[in-house]
Amino acid sequence: MRMFNKRWSITSILYVMFFFVIVMPILLVSSLSLNAYTDILLSNITSRTMQTLEQVSYSINQDTSRYIRTMAAIASDNNLISLANSFHQSTESKDMFSKSSQLENSLRNYLHDMPDVVSAMFVYRDKGAFFFEGTHFHNINTRINETNLKMTPLYRKALQNQGRVLLFGPEENNLIESNDKYILSGAIAPQYDRSFNDVEMIYFVLQAKSFENLSGSTSSQSGSFIILDGNSNIMLDTSKDKSKNIEKEGIKQAQTKSNGNFITMVNGEQMFVTFLTMERMDWKIIYMAPYDQMTTQVKQIYTFIMSVSVLGLILFLIVSFFLVRSIVGPIKSLIYQMNKVKSGSFQAHLNLSGPLEIYSLGKTFQSMTVRMQELIIERQEQEKLKNRAEIDALQSQINPHFLVNTLNAIKIMAMLVKAANLVEMTDSLIKLLSSTFHRDGSYIQLTDEMQNLEKYIFIMKVRYGERFKVEYDFEDHVKDTFILKLLLQPIVENAIIHGFYGKEVMGIVKISGKRVGDQLLITIVDNGKGMEQRTMEALLNEKKVESLCGIGIANVNDRIRLNYGESYGLQIKSELGVGTEVNVTLPLFSNNPDQRSGHE
Repeated sequence: MRMFNKRWSITSILYVMFFFVIVMPILLVSSLSLNAYTDILLSNITSRTMQTLEQVSYSINQDTSRYIRTMAAIASDNNLISLANSFHQSTESKDMFSKSSQLENSLRNYLHDMPDVVSAMFVYRDKGAFFFEGTHFHNINTRINETNLKMTPLYRKALQNQGRVLLFGPEENNLIESNDKYILSGAIAPQYDRSFNDVEMIYFVLQAKSFENLSGSTSSQSGSFIILDGNSNIMLDTSKDKSKNIEKEGIKQAQTKSNGNFITMVNGEQMFVTFLTMERMDWKIIYMAPYDQMTTQVKQIYTFIMSVSVLGLILFLIVSFFLVRSIVGPIKSLIYQMNKVKSGSFQAHLNLSGPLEIYSLGKTFQSMTVRMQELIIERQEQEKLKNRAEIDALQSQINPHFLVNTLNAIKIMAMLVKAANLVEMTDSLIKLLSSTFHRDGSYIQLTDEMQNLEKYIFIMKVRYGERFKVEYDFEDHVKDTFILKLLLQPIVENAIIHGFYGKEVMGIVKISGKRVGDQLLITIVDNGKGMEQRTMEALLNEKKVESLCGIGIANVNDRIRLNYGESYGLQIKSELGVGTEVNVTLPLFSNNPDQRSGHE
């Protein structure tokens, strides 16, 4: 199920579609066409081969029938058998020569028109034999010992079939020493009473001309003929390989049917076998030919079709590649730009291309990103105006009660004590108020902020006496950085008014500043009475306070975050009876941000 739920890319879909719609049909049609052509070719070859086998079968039937009729006529000729008996029973040389001449003349009368007969041999029951050499010259030595002949299976088989002519091939007839592979043997046991007949067997040796002609017709071919008798013994084998076991293994299927064809493996080579059963002899004539040779024409056509198909597929794949690229390329570019927009970058640069629909889609997306940029800029301007108004409102808050109380203190002191520091106190107040109401910008250098803070501390010392002191520890390279106005005064004021209230010991406020990475860290630590957790939370949330400029700790934190972001602001740590530590985290600006914004 996961495979079906998986989203496929357009490239994969197009390539799969092309494969099943184009490639698969071409391969399927090519394969079916080749198989059909192969079947037709094999059918035609089989038909022609069957016709050849029928012609060969007819010729062999004619010859073997003639052999059988002649041998049967000789075995049933009473005069000839009597002459053979008389020759065997003769004791005088003259009589034996006379009987031998008469017997040879009688045999010549039978065999004068049969040049295939090499020899004839009359084998007697007790011992001895009469040998007759054929009327035509044959370069074959067929004189064999009758004792060895009687021990052969073919001799016993002929005795069991008395009165019937049996033919034997080279597989069973192994007594004749000859390189001629077209030698056949024939044997017949005459049907006569044993008491009147000494001839037990007549044995013939034949040189089958029809077999020789058949072998000659296949000498220029790689195919071969094999003829089997009714007992599956090899009568003729025109193949070059004489390994009988391999051949019989290859033609085993032909022994179970009357005719047909099949493909088999012979000695590691694929062979096409066609076979036919001869009508009169119950012999099988088999033709074996290499399958590769028969399908040479098919292979040529196959090579041609496959070459054309491969070239066509290559051309198709090249065209498909550029087609898919023209579709998928712009889509991928569009997806890439969409991901950029998703990540916050609205600078979409599209190379508009592809079909009309994809071109229109890219054009619409490009117009959409331009409009989004315009809306974002408008929103940013509105936020800037809103933040500026809120900051200005925060900076504009000044507590009139503080001014009244401070002026009253100055008045009382002026009335009671004619002190020299009255002028300095009044001057400090004027400078402090001037800095508070200054409208030239929101930022000030840290050095100037510390000077203003000194004015405020002076006033507070006049007001509360020498009950506290302030210590400074700033790194030199951070003193020229720019920070928001009035960030430190509310924190120091909180420490003096609330932290040291009710404490008899000297109050100490330590103000330090240092660079941490690309940030400015200002730490304000006092040894006041400290505060509880809920008090710290209330201090960061309370907006309305009565201080010099009406700006409380919460407003300081809000100003920092509005100007710099949520990663900046205040962090308060406090412990009852020990004191309070306030960490102010700010970005490190070496130039006035107000001037940089103005240039932008």
